[in-house]
Amino acid sequence: MKPTLTLATALLTLASFASGAASQSLEKLAITPQLVAAAEKEGEVTLQYSSPLVTMQGLIGEFTKAYPKIRVNLDRKAGASGANALMQEMAAGVARVDVFQGSDNAPNKALIDKGAFVAIEPSNVADLDKVALSLAPYLYFPDLNRTVIAYNPKFVTAEEAAKLKDWRGILDPVFKGRISLVEPTFGVTMAPLLYVMNTKHLGAEFLGKLKAQAPNIYVNTAQARQALISGQKPISWGAQWEAVILTQIGRGAPVRFVYPEPAVEWGGTAWGVLKTAPHPNAARLLLAWKLSREGGQAEQGAYSNMRSNITGLPDGRVVFGKVKAETWYAEPKGTWRPDLQDWIANGTRYQEIWAKSVR
Repeated sequence: MKPTLTLATALLTLASFASGAASQSLEKLAITPQLVAAAEKEGEVTLQYSSPLVTMQGLIGEFTKAYPKIRVNLDRKAGASGANALMQEMAAGVARVDVFQGSDNAPNKALIDKGAFVAIEPSNVADLDKVALSLAPYLYFPDLNRTVIAYNPKFVTAEEAAKLKDWRGILDPVFKGRISLVEPTFGVTMAPLLYVMNTKHLGAEFLGKLKAQAPNIYVNTAQARQALISGQKPISWGAQWEAVILTQIGRGAPVRFVYPEPAVEWGGTAWGVLKTAPHPNAARLLLAWKLSREGGQAEQGAYSNMRSNITGLPDGRVVFGKVKAETWYAEPKGTWRPDLQDWIANGTRYQEIWAKSVR
């Protein structure tokens, strides 16, 4: 099925809340022999990214197989700190980064307002799911994240795991002292918080009851996964996403997951080309490849296990195929996508409510 949101509609939607961005003409983007030759002449590209290191190394490994004459310099700056660091470099007149990948939409929006990115329309824009166009034409979301509640089956029974499918199921007394949370300061932890704050029977009251469950609170998702795998806190709630848990399963870790009903899904990370890119052709080639079917297929590798926002692309994730054959796995009955304008406008307020209610 083709996406219902055209790029023109995406541009109008973006304009309604990104009026600070500098006006510029829309550049068409396609992988052509001329672009490849120009990119190879530059010979390198610097990518500032937010994804886990192993994921990005695997993905870029596939890019360099296709374009071996181009070296990709990886610079990891996760979460809002990455966008803020780029903002500081821009203010200082430093032009170092070619391509930006960011996971936090309020800082992403701030960069757009500062005119950081080239306005681009990829040649396959009609093949992209509407969530991929949420910040078009400045930033694109090639992949789709989906929230899961992860648990360790050595310490959590199947009957207990079934309770976690209900958003309020985590409040069952049986889970007291057994769960971990992560502070909602970045995309994967913000998305479920947006659902909580936009659902009548949840909200701040639910967060207060969640505190009464005596959770451990971590500053990042990796810490929560370590506690999950060790059994120290065998349930990671509101802090894990499908792809990263599938990757852990593929490595043999004792973890499983359920989708809360509805399952929250959102554009994973936003990608864009900097106006001041020192390697502008290599930057455009990397973005065009990431938005292509080849890039989408590469993201499905065992190092990443991400869903692609390219409509009609078969799901070739080997680990996911094996998981779906397991008796414990169940598809979600419904999904919910955050409103990006709400995320940008109210995200900080939701974080403050979380902090007052849960800490």
